[in-house]
Order: sequence, then structure tokens, then C-alpha cells
Amino acid sequence: MMSLRFHLSSPATCVIGFSGVPLRAAFLNLLRSYDRDLSAQVHGEAGPRAYSIDPFRCNTRFQTHFEQGEEYDFGVNIFSPSRFQGMLRNIAMTRNHKMRILHYGFSLRRVDMQQMTAKSLMEQWLAERPDSGNRPLRMRFHFRTPTQFSSFGSDRAYLLPTPEKIFSSLLKVWRTMEQSVTVERSGAYRDWITENVFVSGHRLQTVRVPLGRGRSLMGFVGNVEYSMEPSDDPLANLTYCLARFAELSNIGKNRSAGFGKVEVEIGDRTMRDRKRVRRSSVFSAG
Repeated sequence: MMSLRFHLSSPATCVIGFSGVPLRAAFLNLLRSYDRDLSAQVHGEAGPRAYSIDPFRCNTRFQTHFEQGEEYDFGVNIFSPSRFQGMLRNIAMTRNHKMRILHYGFSLRRVDMQQMTAKSLMEQWLAERPDSGNRPLRMRFHFRTPTQFSSFGSDRAYLLPTPEKIFSSLLKVWRTMEQSVTVERSGAYRDWITENVFVSGHRLQTVRVPLGRGRSLMGFVGNVEYSMEPSDDPLANLTYCLARFAELSNIGKNRSAGFGKVEVEIGDRTMRDRKRVRRSSVFSAG
């Protein structure tokens, strides 16, 4: 896996709507300038896209405010990086490169890169896994950008983050990782999730994000807490690792355009405990 962080200089003081869609277009255009066929292949390949976009920071209306000359950054996580080595060399050798985002030409200041293998990620995550003993392991997902799933046999959006939807979706994306190894069939894994992972708390709301030209996307944002029953089954370790992977891959439809971005906390505290801590902190500060 390759994680790229693009640092850009804003050419103007302006406000744009949700940045994920234009950032995907900018990334594909950058790739097209190096290899047109590869750009078309990356965006048009069947199955889950083997990359995700981490969009610009935004406000609660999913807008980003830019100041002229200031630096802003976004990320691209690529799960099959061997195809992109030439593009990176091309970026490194090109001076004064610009990325067009909507109507603006942003100057590319630098690109930070980090490479990791599927094996090293798994080893790191498992070494950090907390010991919950005989208690369920709590996994809190904070959905930062609108998230939706596909409805089986329909074009309608599915807006409930059930454990089966979440972890089955993550498993499909994990399989796009170079040198990843998963021997479990999707159906069997879904059955295991149904029996061993449940929702233990949630605070969600549905939002609609304008995309321009009369288009919009509906999704949910907020927090969901999943609890996984204690188990020595290897699928418990896989599920924990997929929860960690979610921060890199995004979740659900349009992951490659910055939707379904999540932050994940794993540990014993419940959502109610976290709410109580926040209230006491605010009170004592006053």
C-alpha cells in the first residue's frame, strides 16, 4: 500500500463545496498526464476501487474555505501501488506542477509518501490490539463524511451501518491490497459477523450533500459503536484489523471520492462513558 499526501498552495480566497469529488478528478487528471490508459483503468476497473481519497478538511456543511497563498493538503491511499511508481517519478521530476480543482489551479508544493505492506500493517495492528478479556471488544466508528451503501438488487442507497454491511464492505476492499491474504469466503464471513458483532450504541443523522449541476448525495454521519464477542477465532483478529483498515480505505459507495471517511477508536469505554467525560471536562473548565 502507498499513502500519498499532497500539499497545495491556494491560488485564491474562495469557498468550495464537498471536495472529495473534484479531488478524485484532480488525481485522475494527474495520473492521465502521465499515463492515460492507467488513469482510465484505475477509475473504470470492475469491483471495489483500489484507492481512496482523504478530502480537504471541511466545516459541518462539508465546505472548505481557502485563503490565497495558504497551504492545504489531501490524501490518496493506493492499495495496488506497483502500477504507480512511474507516476511518482514523473511528479518528482516536474517543477511548478499544478493541480486543477474545479476552476482553480493549485500549485503543488510537495508530495509526502509512505509505503506499507499488507503483512506489516496486520502485524502492527495486532500488536496494538487491546486485551478485552472476557468482555466484548468495543469499536467506535466516527463517520466524518456522508456514508451510504448499495441496496442489493436496487439503485437506492442503503443508509444503515449494520455490522454485516460495514465489515463485508471492508473485506472486499482489503482484497484489493497487493499481497493480501484472506482465505475466508465472503458469505461465511458475513455469517460470522452476524453471530459475533452487534451494534451497542449509535448517534447518527442523515445529510444531503450538493454536488453541483443539480446533483446531490444522501448519506449518514455520526457515531456507531460495535461490540465483538470475545473469541479465539482468527476471524476476530481479521475483524479488528478491518476496523483499523477503515481509516485508510473509507467505507461504502463513492469511497474513492472521499465519502465514507471514518475515524475509529477501539477499547473498553462506551459511548456513554465518553459523553460523561466530555461533560465533566466542560463543567470543570468553566
